[in-house]
Amino acid sequence: MRKVEGVQDVRVSLKDGLTVVDLRPENKVTLALLRAVIKNNGFVSKDAQVTARGAISGDSFEVSGTGERVQFTQKPIASGGVWQFSSPLKR
Repeated sequence: MRKVEGVQDVRVSLKDGLTVVDLRPENKVTLALLRAVIKNNGFVSKDAQVTARGAISGDSFEVSGTGERVQFTQKPIASGGVWQFSSPLKR
């Protein structure tokens, strides 16, 4: 994941089945791309917790800069212009 342009830091816990990815400001990385990298490395991607800048539209969130639309499973929480929410894996 560190080779993905826009990724600043990656922390992985195989024990907890958790990957934390910090992105550089103004990156163009999408959740779909990160899930593809995880899958291509032989792992299974599940729900994601996302902190991002963007706008809510119905039951999805459009990420600023990438235009990616992400469905959320719980009502997003706004804090200082940044939104936090969970997103299920589309099967």
